[in-house]
Amino acid sequence: MRFSLFMYCTVGRRAELEAGMAGRRPELYQRMLDEIAEYVRFADDAGYFGFGHPEHHLQIEGFEISNDPKLMSMWLGKHSKRLRVITCGFVSTTHNPLRVAEDIATMDHMLGGRFGVGLVRGYQARWVENFKVRSDLNAVGPWNKDSPADTANREYFGEFVDIVVKALSNETFSHSGKYWSFPPPGMVNPHEHPVYVRYGQGVAPDMRVAEIGIAPRPLQTPHPRSRTASRRPGAAFSFAPRPMRWRRSGPRTCCGSGRVGPLPLARECRSC
Repeated sequence: MRFSLFMYCTVGRRAELEAGMAGRRPELYQRMLDEIAEYVRFADDAGYFGFGHPEHHLQIEGFEISNDPKLMSMWLGKHSKRLRVITCGFVSTTHNPLRVAEDIATMDHMLGGRFGVGLVRGYQARWVENFKVRSDLNAVGPWNKDSPADTANREYFGEFVDIVVKALSNETFSHSGKYWSFPPPGMVNPHEHPVYVRYGQGVAPDMRVAEIGIAPRPLQTPHPRSRTASRRPGAAFSFAPRPMRWRRSGPRTCCGSGRVGPLPLARECRSC
């Protein structure tokens, strides 16, 4: 059995958080980065399998400042030698899946094959509604369970995962779906680019683009270990045919009952 640690990136102690707007205090963020580096070095030396973090934005209160999943992953990688770095994960409703696939492959190289990636649906409405890539998508949670918004989010998520896996697993590919089409239908490159034809694939001599591919390909084969997370197991089980692992996130509590693996360094939570 392997154990991994997971953190939400809380910047302050209880009194600092209760004073308000802790997320806007640079000295608290700097201290958090230093403490995370300490946690990661300890976990690396202690034999833990991985270290994970979510993606959350606009966290001015300071409770979950783990915004750009790529940058935080690089911070974890910088301070470890062996740990698998796990982002849990890219929030599908706020990302272009093609860009996510390219980010995953690039991160896998920069971390020397130690990258593990999660793909999730998005539940924190404040930031999801401000970052979402389509106006017809919404954050999902108990307030809209089994509603049309929930159904649409799940449907979008399925297509999002399909595209990410295709891009990571194929030299070139095309996709035509309800929410995304790659390349755009009838795309013709507006200027000649002989390199595309001579040294690549998917582009005809008349510059019609039939397929696209990401570069680089992942270092791990066929791609980094991937997970989907959901409070509803059915949503994750629907992806069982793919080489994906899943975890049920369960109830979110400060004492960690919904987290993967033990709490970091058994440090007492001061946020609740």
